Amino acid sequence: MRVLITGHRGYIGAHAIDVFQKAGHHVTGVDIGLYDGVEFGTPAVADNDLTMDVFDITPEVLEGIEAVIHLAAISNDPMGDLDPAITHHINTGGTLHVAKCAKEAGVPRFLFASSCSIYGAAGDKILDETAEFTPVSAYAESKVNAEAQLKELESDDFAITYLRNSTAYGQSPRLRTDLAVNNLLAFAVSINEVKLMSDGTSWRPLVHCRDIARAFCALSEAPLEDVRGLAVNIGGNDDNYQICEVAEIVHDNVDGSEITIAETAVPDPRNYRVCFDLLNKTLPEFKLEWSVRSAVPVMYTEYKERDGFSAEFDAGRYTRLVTLQGKMAEGALPHYFEELSRKD
Repeated sequence: MRVLITGHRGYIGAHAIDVFQKAGHHVTGVDIGLYDGVEFGTPAVADNDLTMDVFDITPEVLEGIEAVIHLAAISNDPMGDLDPAITHHINTGGTLHVAKCAKEAGVPRFLFASSCSIYGAAGDKILDETAEFTPVSAYAESKVNAEAQLKELESDDFAITYLRNSTAYGQSPRLRTDLAVNNLLAFAVSINEVKLMSDGTSWRPLVHCRDIARAFCALSEAPLEDVRGLAVNIGGNDDNYQICEVAEIVHDNVDGSEITIAETAVPDPRNYRVCFDLLNKTLPEFKLEWSVRSAVPVMYTEYKERDGFSAEFDAGRYTRLVTLQGKMAEGALPHYFEELSRKD
């Protein structure tokens, strides 16, 4: 199968290229390259690697493509807080642009990276795909809006599948340390503190970034009628955690570390537990390969073995907001960043 992955040079995209290629698929990657130069390892390379803004994609770029895997997004709540207009423009507007081009080009499948964050402030009840949306960030709102607008594009010839991913974690050659598990471990390695910025009581479903990539591949290979219009939570029923539990796992793996809570800590408004029965029913052969407990020791070894990791973490090398702010200051971002910022 010939697939096109947007955002293939991102945290999950780095795994997606590898997963799809190892499954025998031909991969075209489209990425604007915002995070080029801050790699943690050596990522796989797409068979056809295009440096391109998603808004510059045309139907011609998608000719012959059999499935679009749409990962490209501003995937960061702090960036949404800094400038919601940019998050909405890229995450909703960019998604709709790519989907319309795919439909016009005759691409039969479009798989969209949505998020369990759309469930937002839901407390400790278990939520399935029919649950009410209560988003608490611009990022989550953008995913709600994108899902709603994509629904209007569905047709007999254009099947859309919505992957509502749990909060990602885990090792990647394009590492992020601004995600809950990775961040707690990075602090532990750097300053011997498992540093909680909230009170740790909020619930969050967690899934390894490679398992997200594997889910995209499996759903793209599933019978079309099984996944047409399907919105499915991606993760495992045993992987709903309170953040304080994650802190304990990190603490247990980092000798000499201590768990600390910021004086200003309050409950995180992002608080939700999720059911994954539909994923298990849709893909009965699909099993997660990773858990937080199995991934943390691997990440710990990688962090420790990288020369200068603590200094890189402190400087924000693997923090998406820091990278974007730096490029904004350099004037190295697409024109609409500046235009939207002025409007906002």
